[in-house]
Amino acid sequence: MKANRLFIACVASLSLAACGGGTELTAVLSGAAEKPTAVTTNASGNADVTVDGTSIKATGSFKDLSGNATAAHIHGPADANSTAGVFCNLNVPAAPSGTINEGTGAGSCGAMTLTDAQIKDFEDGKMYVNIHTGANPNGEIRGQLNKK
Repeated sequence: MKANRLFIACVASLSLAACGGGTELTAVLSGAAEKPTAVTTNASGNADVTVDGTSIKATGSFKDLSGNATAAHIHGPADANSTAGVFCNLNVPAAPSGTINEGTGAGSCGAMTLTDAQIKDFEDGKMYVNIHTGANPNGEIRGQLNKK
């Protein structure tokens, strides 16, 4: 009887893990992570991205940019030493500090429907977050998304 309860508890816990909140990824954003050339900046940030089914949810924050954020994106696929085109747009305020979210509307990360190959790119650490400013149009801070 004790063995049966243990078996049922194990199956229940595996089922919850399999059905749970998707793949959770995190990135620490810094000027040093910018490629191909690091950026000297006091700015920093963090981003948490969840790939849940075929959708993307994003949260995070940034501070001390050299000027207002002009854009923020998830780029990929690329490893931490490479660059790639924009994958989708993140929502950030036009300010030197603020919050990050997935946004809505055409081109936003919140409007994406991911393919299996794109989900694999996220899971394999081939996507990064980048925040751009007027002084650093190619990106002032960047962070590679990796599983938590």
